[in-house]
Amino acid sequence: MIISPKIIILLSTYNRSELIWETLNSILEQTYTNWECVIVDDHSVDETKDVVERYVKKDHRFSYYLKTNLYKKGLSGSRNYGLDIARDRNASFIQFFDDDDLMHPKKLELQMLPLIENFQLNFSVCKFEKIVFKNGDSTIIKPEQQLVFPHLGDAILTGKMKMNSLGPLWRSEFINKYRFDENFDYAEEWELYTRIGYAFPENYAPVDEYLFQYRKHSQTLTLQEDKNYLKRKTSAVIRIKILDFLTDNGLHTKTSILFLANTFLVYSYTPHLVQKLLIYVQQNEGFSRKMSLFLKIGLALGKFYRKLISKLGKCI
Repeated sequence: MIISPKIIILLSTYNRSELIWETLNSILEQTYTNWECVIVDDHSVDETKDVVERYVKKDHRFSYYLKTNLYKKGLSGSRNYGLDIARDRNASFIQFFDDDDLMHPKKLELQMLPLIENFQLNFSVCKFEKIVFKNGDSTIIKPEQQLVFPHLGDAILTGKMKMNSLGPLWRSEFINKYRFDENFDYAEEWELYTRIGYAFPENYAPVDEYLFQYRKHSQTLTLQEDKNYLKRKTSAVIRIKILDFLTDNGLHTKTSILFLANTFLVYSYTPHLVQKLLIYVQQNEGFSRKMSLFLKIGLALGKFYRKLISKLGKCI
């Protein structure tokens, strides 16, 4: 007997009438056929709804939802609405996807295999290709991507593992315990997946294949190479939230302490947060005296150089 549990694809969209049809076609081409695609529209003002409705009429596995006012505008609210719909439909597995990217025909099939074989796994994850558009031309890039790490949380926090929402195929009963923070317009997936990675650092399966294409264009939401100061501010706030989560749940590692200390000593000087890290290191086993000394010296040097720069500024 072939086991083929239902996968619900949660596709968030906003003003993508010119691209979403390609995404929906790539879903139709999946070799794993027991899926439903829930399309959540964040009140598009272009022809997105008309394009989607053509697919809804053509294949009953597609369904269209206009996001309600119970969820904030933005990608996090759309995904959370989708999760609630999937929960009510008793989905076995969840695949997030975006309205401008493309699935490899075997994405769902290949990522389901380890999840069916091992019920202890929370998700499987794959590699991705980038399609970069520039001056009217497109280029496909296959970035080198590592999927296996000693500690998943450390890898996501430091950016060694590029885990966006399209890569993982989630076990529904697991991911439905979580929600994206709707207060964040950017990097909301990094925040959530970092928390999951620290709480469950080993419960996933890597699938060493390039199974979707991420289209990089002028309207893509990303923090990298962006001069939008709201995004930078959001990134700083997220790091504070991660620090609090790891501290409150006793999940810090050497890597997280060093990463966050670097953040709040160098990039966004916030001594009381570094002091919080120092207290954690002193009160928890597994951290060397060198780590405590590093944090103390960092605090002392930060205070010294800020005073020095202030005095120098008065001399000008």
